[in-house]
This record gives sequence, C-alpha cells and structure tokens, in this order.
Amino acid sequence: MTKRVLGDRYELDKRLGRGGHAEVWRGIDRVLARRVAVKTFSLVDSSDPTLSERVNREAIATAALEHPDIVTVHDAGIDGDTAYIVMERLRGRDLAAVLAAGPLSLEEALRVASRVAGALAAAHDAGIVHRDVKPANILVDEDRVMVVDFGIAAFEYQPVTTLAAEGTTQGTAEYMAPEQARAESATRSTDMYSFGCLLTAVVAGRPPFTGARPEAILHQHVFVEAPRLARLCPGVPAELDHLVAALLAKDPDRRPPAAEVAEVLADLAARVRGTAAGAALPPGRADAAGAPADAPTVAPDAVTSVTFVQPTP
Repeated sequence: MTKRVLGDRYELDKRLGRGGHAEVWRGIDRVLARRVAVKTFSLVDSSDPTLSERVNREAIATAALEHPDIVTVHDAGIDGDTAYIVMERLRGRDLAAVLAAGPLSLEEALRVASRVAGALAAAHDAGIVHRDVKPANILVDEDRVMVVDFGIAAFEYQPVTTLAAEGTTQGTAEYMAPEQARAESATRSTDMYSFGCLLTAVVAGRPPFTGARPEAILHQHVFVEAPRLARLCPGVPAELDHLVAALLAKDPDRRPPAAEVAEVLADLAARVRGTAAGAALPPGRADAAGAPADAPTVAPDAVTSVTFVQPTP
C-alpha cells in the first residue's frame, strides 16, 4: 500500500486498530527517526461537530500528564480532513482482549488495578477526569500497564455539554457511572465508579452490570445496587469486596479517591503474592451460581460506546 504522510512528518505504514471515529496507525517520525503510534480521526466522515475539539482536548489532557503508566503524547495536528495525535508506540494488548480469555489471577488483577488507580490519581491531581475508564483503554505488556485514550477527558467540573449535545453523555455502558447516565458533569469520583466496574471485570471476569441493550445497563447503574464482588467471585479477600462496594456507591461522595485505592490494592497484591494462602485463592471467575439471576450473560465488551439521551420528563 502507498504510505501516507501527515503534517509532512509522520509516515504511516500499517493500521493497528480501529474504533468509533478513530484509527491507530504504526508510523515513523521522519524528523526524529522515532517509531510512533498515530491516532487519526476523519473529520469529513464524522457527524460529531465536537470531534476536532475532542481530539485537541485529548492531546492537551494527555500531554499535560507525566506518569509512567500514562501514554506519552508527542504531537497533534490537522492535515486536510484528518486530525491526528502522535503518541509513543506501545507493545502488548489491551485489557479487553486479555479478559476475553477469562479473568486475571487475583495477584495479577490486583497488580494491574493498582497501577491503573495510580495513573488515575496522577490525572486527578492535575484536575483531569478520564471519563472512559474501561479495559479497552488499558494496555498490558508484561510488567507495563498503560492508561490510554483520554479522548473524552475533561477538566473536573466542566459541564458535559461543552463536549456533546445538551442532555447527552458519552462513554461505554458497562463502565459508566450513574451521574454519566444522567448526563451530569463528570468528577474524579465518576472515574472511580468506572474503575470499580473495571476492577470487578478483572477479578470476576465480567463487569457488575450487563444487558442486551445499553439503556438497560444504564438503568441498572442508576437504580440497581451492584452485586457484591464476593457474590460474583466467592473467596475474594473481604477487604477487596468492601473496596469494590465503596467504589460502586451510587453517591459519588462515598467513593474513595484514586490514591487511596492504589495503596490498598498494592498492599493487597503484596500480601497475596507473599503468602501461601494468597496463592491458593481462586483466580476469580464468575459462574452461573454467582451471577445475579436477572443479569443477562453477555461478553463484557459486547456493547460499545453509546450516547445516552435523557428522556424528557
């Protein structure tokens, strides 16, 4: 295929993935002779009037963060009808692909989750809310864990309507907080609810709420108490069960902050790794007996990003 060059600098030679409005390409920075990943967005094919603003916001939000578990952004720009973000090229697989084979071992789940929580703590300290914390936005490569895709990130307390049409919100149904489903402003507590859903998925093999339709899942987030992790995965440490319950609180003020969660998970991981009893703990697979009777069984990432519009009262 003919190689494509953006900004007279970034040569794209292989598409690595596609999702929503974006594609991710393998590329070379011709100026610095550096391998990069380039995330591209077609402005002509999109009906989203906020897309170029969101692309710019992702670049600014991510570039402002300096943390070993947050992807590094090198550059951003627009070339004709294509907006693009240039990032460090990462190896490994996204966590959604990893979880397709089943939940992680308890030790690995705690290690990965503690790193993600640490990255969120750094973002929150900078006043940035990710707003789309889910397995597909976590890359795992042996010991490395990287949080990516700040595409709908916002500075804390910024009204959601600045990035989307009034009365709408964006995210992924299985990992959206109740306030997101109600199209309210996102805060760091919003990320922590989504993180609680992610933590459930890596330990139990599924998020707390599933369903055939996005609207049904969002209804559960708003109105139904989340199943306890110990119910989905019998034998998990009581401390972890209580932590997930706190993260999935309907009231944002009751959810623990990311820095505190990272410390708890790192400590739990060390204890599980260092004791024979911890090594014997179950890996955390949800079975039919552990799943709520009214929860349809679908793959955690079967429902993709959704825009939920609040009904008129």
